[in-house]
Amino acid sequence: MIKGLFVSAQAFVSTRAKEHTRDAKPQLPQLPQFLSSITAHPRGSAHNRLSQKGGTRWRSALSLCVCATTAAAHFGMSAPVEPPSAFKQAVDGCTFEIDLVPFKGVDGQELFVSTTEIPWELFDVFVYGTDKTEGKSTEKADAVTKPTKPYIGMDREFGHVGFPTISPSYLSVQQFCEWLSVKTGRVYRLPTGEEWKALCAQSGIDPKNCGDFAWTKENSGEKTHKLASKKADKLGCFDLFGNACEWVNTGEPKGSVAGGSFLDAMSDLDCGVFQPCKPVEWNEIDPQFPKSKWWYSSGGFVGFRVICEKK
Repeated sequence: MIKGLFVSAQAFVSTRAKEHTRDAKPQLPQLPQFLSSITAHPRGSAHNRLSQKGGTRWRSALSLCVCATTAAAHFGMSAPVEPPSAFKQAVDGCTFEIDLVPFKGVDGQELFVSTTEIPWELFDVFVYGTDKTEGKSTEKADAVTKPTKPYIGMDREFGHVGFPTISPSYLSVQQFCEWLSVKTGRVYRLPTGEEWKALCAQSGIDPKNCGDFAWTKENSGEKTHKLASKKADKLGCFDLFGNACEWVNTGEPKGSVAGGSFLDAMSDLDCGVFQPCKPVEWNEIDPQFPKSKWWYSSGGFVGFRVICEKK
């Protein structure tokens, strides 16, 4: 109700201001200054302005504003707040910018999610430290433990620039999130299982009929495809299902993946399906001993996207 009073009063005052401007009347002060002048000089010049044509209406609108302000203060309320908006995250040392859109997390928490899975051109900066060689890193960012450099082409020759990073382990992407947080000053992390379910619910996609939105077994040709080459969902996200399945934090020590990949049939996709990591199976062709903890040589279907806690 109080919020409605604010909106009604502000709209009324705005309309009256436009009418005065159109009628070539003397310019009226902005509402906050106008209210202040009335409070400071109840019988001064501001009071005289209220005696001009239309003063009664002004007094009505101002009274409504004062009433709403007093009630809001009494109940600990404030004026309506603008909803969060999408934004771009620049990363020093990389030409790629992360597009993030808002969504409602658990218990209505405002969060932001990357519209695409993280591409190779950004993950490469993390792995190879090209930002450091270009003088665009910091001591704290350099101190984050990074994966060993892969000994084979982890992109499987599916595509590199503009394609989703695939094959990183759960540990690798956690370290990436730490590095990204240090680089940007914001908190980045993987989504929890519940947050991924919320993303799925708000996407407006039917996982069983997602051919326009997802690269799956039915249409992928058994490979990943360029990011954002399918339709965006209602949130503005791409490839929430299919293309590369995505790491999520479900409490499993080695992580779980969600969303399915280019190898999965639409009939197997669902919002609540999480597959725990299978490190032995996903690292089957790694000839090293011990096998890499940073990369899955047989996991060319695993990728990830990130969550940002605050804009």
